[in-house]
Amino acid sequence: MITQGIVYKIKGGMAHIKCARPESCDHCENSAICSKKETELRAYDGIGVSVGDLVEIETREDARSMLVISYIFLVPVAIIFLTYLLFELYKYLAFLGLLLFLAYICGLKYMDKNFDPQVKIVRIIEKKTEDHFISEKEV
Repeated sequence: MITQGIVYKIKGGMAHIKCARPESCDHCENSAICSKKETELRAYDGIGVSVGDLVEIETREDARSMLVISYIFLVPVAIIFLTYLLFELYKYLAFLGLLLFLAYICGLKYMDKNFDPQVKIVRIIEKKTEDHFISEKEV
């Protein structure tokens, strides 16, 4: 998917970009729940962007992304069922469910730090200067 956004921070070779919600979000079943007007992405800065630049970015879905999504949504359900089964066996075994939940939270923290989605800056649409924006046509 290709979208546009404005660079608001650069840190460690990564550009942090604010993007408007894509049009595909309008047809999403959860769009009424998700009230975000914009999303924030991290992208590799391979072309030398600066803060305030309007850029075009490309996101690619890969197997790792699907694995992370599965972990986020399926593991809590499995923990709930396993905790119920442990409770049925012996009610004090249900406390193992709490330990599983804490391990799940630690896994989420690990993934947040170590998982980088495949987001890449394709081109700079408008480069911000001190006076005004320089469009791609002027460059």
